[in-house]
Amino acid sequence: MTLCAAWIRQANDTEELVFATDSTLTGGERWDHGIKLFELPRKDCLLSFAGSTLRAYPLVLNLVSSITFDKYLDSPSTNIEEVLKHIAELFSELIQKIVKEVDSEDIHELRSGARFIFGGWDWQRGIFRVWELFYSKEVEGFLFTEVTDDNSKTRFYTFVGDAKQEDFSAEAKKQFKQLLFDEDKLDSKLDMEPLKLLRKVALDTTIREVGGSLQIAKVYKSGRTEFFGIAWPSSDSPPYFQGRKYNQVTKPPVRYLNPDTFEVMDMDLPDKICMTDETVYGVHIDFVRECYPNGVVNDAISERDRYRIKNILKEVAYRQFMERQQQDAAEEVTV
Repeated sequence: MTLCAAWIRQANDTEELVFATDSTLTGGERWDHGIKLFELPRKDCLLSFAGSTLRAYPLVLNLVSSITFDKYLDSPSTNIEEVLKHIAELFSELIQKIVKEVDSEDIHELRSGARFIFGGWDWQRGIFRVWELFYSKEVEGFLFTEVTDDNSKTRFYTFVGDAKQEDFSAEAKKQFKQLLFDEDKLDSKLDMEPLKLLRKVALDTTIREVGGSLQIAKVYKSGRTEFFGIAWPSSDSPPYFQGRKYNQVTKPPVRYLNPDTFEVMDMDLPDKICMTDETVYGVHIDFVRECYPNGVVNDAISERDRYRIKNILKEVAYRQFMERQQQDAAEEVTV
């Protein structure tokens, strides 16, 4: 089972479509490192699934391959509804080819093992749109239903669980409404509140089927996606990305979220630096002083300045390393 969430985030005069899910795969075992949130070859949409990994993974892999080699579907000028129709047709075609090997098995149960949530930016209508895709016994194929509407830009969120656990999705929505009520945000625009519920469920050890670190991605109006990592399970924990644990050296070059506040953490920029010997910063010293007044990072510096200061600190560290290497080599020669 899985708990997926999708919502339109409205903060700082911006709108973004956010997808999030847990990382646990089950089915006779439990594995907290499964990828459940997928980037498609075209970058204006996202796909996530709930249910059987055995059923979902072959469908998703076929979908990625089919779009990769289809110039029409991969083109950003092709409307997102065309991609949606392709998904439903492809998934229907594939599951109809499933052959049951045990007479007692229900072919419809085998086909309906996974359901999907798909969404992105509709540039023709100028809105974010999200659909659920599910298997229908009546048509023996996949159908889709839109869960957004023309008012989606005002407020939208949804939670999707396993096809066999409809009550779980309903319970998640109920708990989320209670969370908004407790925080007096029932009538407010959404920021990252759905992640609070996902985090709560993922850390609940009594729920076997949902767990692992959260996977988060956004779709922007520019027609691109961005995937985020997260420190897990707390802000002082190691970085995770797509369910996998990393260290500071090996972590992918993405932005990471603080699971306590769900704000972006700058894990590459130190909070404090030593300003005792300012000569080590050379011609950059004035800029370093601006970024680190009294040796403490200025949180108001721009993204561009953060990028610049990171490169300066790397340059200083590399120069000091080389100087140390040369010093050690000279000492060995002297001895």
